Amino acid sequence: MEKLTIKDIARLAGVSVATVSYIINGKNAERYTADTKQKVLQIVNLYNFQPSRIAQSFALSKSNNVIILSEKYESVLQKAESYDFLRLFGNAFERLGYNLIIRTYLENTKIDTADAIICMGVEEDRFLKLARENFVPLLSVDGIIHDELFFQIVQDFGYVVECAEKKFGKNNFALVLVDMYNQAVKDELSKLPCEVIFIGDDQVRGLTGCNIVTVNASLYKLCGEYNENILLIPANTERKVNALVDCFYKATERVQGVCHTVRVR
Repeated sequence: MEKLTIKDIARLAGVSVATVSYIINGKNAERYTADTKQKVLQIVNLYNFQPSRIAQSFALSKSNNVIILSEKYESVLQKAESYDFLRLFGNAFERLGYNLIIRTYLENTKIDTADAIICMGVEEDRFLKLARENFVPLLSVDGIIHDELFFQIVQDFGYVVECAEKKFGKNNFALVLVDMYNQAVKDELSKLPCEVIFIGDDQVRGLTGCNIVTVNASLYKLCGEYNENILLIPANTERKVNALVDCFYKATERVQGVCHTVRVR
């Protein structure tokens, strides 16, 4: 992989080479909007552009802390799914020597005590607000972000539908999921060739008399008591954790030229 150049930074940020040069060297800062400076510095950080003094300072400021940010779940099912993944994920990262800081909100959205922020199912607007205010890498799990700068690990729901069609036949099942916050994922799910149902805690007993596929282990366990025609394609797996660990290292090491969206089967 060839070394990233200042022209590449300019192209990714949608600005001129001169603008990039001025911003990373701290010259004529008043000439540029905060959004322009933020975009350039974010790319400098994510791609570890050299010989930027800024990028070099990031490499020297490792904290071994990782912030895990989730929405403030009210549903018991949402909490169960979150805990299930955190259990797998936490074990993997602790073995790698990282301290995990779990938050459902951030009083101060400017972070200087972590090597990365991993957002679990966080809404896109909230994710991008954090991205504007921080230079540490942000990764999204179970949430689609419409910006190619950020690593995203999402479920391959196309594969889930394929598995359900093999078991139940086409147009003969519903994809049932614990409700989620990221609207971009919901928009993508609405395009699948099957009925998609989001449920809360009090709706489980109503899922009888139909074929169901789900990715939520907690939902599968509860629905299995009322409906035998249910298929689980689990979302929280070692494969998903391994994908996140791989993306985490690529993000924190500013690896260039790799795909930032990973769909896990």
